[in-house]
Amino acid sequence: MTAFRAATATDAGRVRSSNQDMGLATSNLVAVADGMGGHVGGEVAARLAIETLQRSFASSRSASGLVTATSRANRAVYDESERQATLRGMGTTLTAAALVRSGRHERIAVANVGDSRAYVLRGGELVQLTEDHSLVEEMVRNGELTPAEAAVHPHRHILTRALGIDGSVKVDSWEVDPVPGTRLLLCSDGLTNECSDAEIAATLEAEPDPETAAQRLVALAVAHGGSDNVTVVVADVDPDAAPSAGSAQSRGRDVGVAGTAAGGAAGLVTSRAGKGPAPGPGRPPARRDTSGARPSGATAGHGHGDRIVTFRVAVFVVVFVGVLGGAAGFVGWYVRASYFVGVDQGHVAVFQGRPGGFLWFKPTVLDRTAIPVSAVFAPDVAAVRAGMLQPSFAAAEAVVAGLANARRELALPSVSTSGALGVVGTTTTTLPPPTTTTAPPARTTTSVPPAASRTTAPAPPVT
Repeated sequence: MTAFRAATATDAGRVRSSNQDMGLATSNLVAVADGMGGHVGGEVAARLAIETLQRSFASSRSASGLVTATSRANRAVYDESERQATLRGMGTTLTAAALVRSGRHERIAVANVGDSRAYVLRGGELVQLTEDHSLVEEMVRNGELTPAEAAVHPHRHILTRALGIDGSVKVDSWEVDPVPGTRLLLCSDGLTNECSDAEIAATLEAEPDPETAAQRLVALAVAHGGSDNVTVVVADVDPDAAPSAGSAQSRGRDVGVAGTAAGGAAGLVTSRAGKGPAPGPGRPPARRDTSGARPSGATAGHGHGDRIVTFRVAVFVVVFVGVLGGAAGFVGWYVRASYFVGVDQGHVAVFQGRPGGFLWFKPTVLDRTAIPVSAVFAPDVAAVRAGMLQPSFAAAEAVVAGLANARRELALPSVSTSGALGVVGTTTTTLPPPTTTTAPPARTTTSVPPAASRTTAPAPPVT
């Protein structure tokens, strides 16, 4: 029976006054949560997510059960933030891995929301499994930023997906083959922001004990600056170990260890659900196991349960799936490459996506500003509410800056009948006095008041 031999270590770092991270290490479930939302909110969100994940997964130990547990963790964080005003806006990342069974085969299921990461180390090569749900990583994937620019971008900490922000969340999930000779690593961004992949791989290679490896990685991140909380879980897989009921959770400077036996294996990605991880800049592509082991679900011989697929059917399926995948990929690119300035919760905000959404893609709030709609220059309010489409995030930010300055630069002073801004009076036009014309004796001249029109009646006949 396969089980994890896992350890978790965490540290608040040199800058933060509190630790809003939380790690979990048990014999069949490991996870990392990186909370956000202030000193109290972040800690509550991370702890609630881990506790809900663990409790829910215990009732359904499967790949789908892990996804469901992650969704329930999201709902628990969201509901708690709605109940308590002091916790409004709290959220957390969550990356988890669990040992599950798929038919007669054992697998490692992985689920992820946010920018905490999961890696596998195999043959000295560190491969990132998860895909960050952050603004800069999406800009890198869209070709708007290079990885070097993303590392120093001022908005690199903005997440595009996290637990607790909405009542529902999309969970990336996939499965990993437990191939001997690999090691699983889960970590918050406090590690990856401070340490390079080469440093992480070297440390994991040098330390065979998961507890020592986890402690050394945390110490390395703190020594490099420790600008954020850092949490690490290192998990080896022993296919002959008996599972343990123990568990370990860690916060602050504590370290927890759980599991039994030595040896290690985590596999590489063989199936994905949701968006799933994809090879990115500088990331080696995921590869299938070539050890000769039979894939999950494969059968030998020809029994009544076998399904025979002809070449033509196979080609049709491949082409059909390729066309659908290409169309879905184009739509996804089209939506992710769009930004607009709109309104969220009564304030001007920058969104990624199309105003009103496009197909199944809903716009995502990237930056909710402190500018209320009431402060927007009146002629611009309708356009902002409708969504001001922009070609890039930078262009959207420029529009926001323009809206902030428009009222001051374009608004005219109000006009009153008195006061410091001026006096509005009445203008009196004095008409020249009427000219009296002496008519011949046979006529009589009739004069009218100065401001009125005048007519001269014809003279009476002379008798």
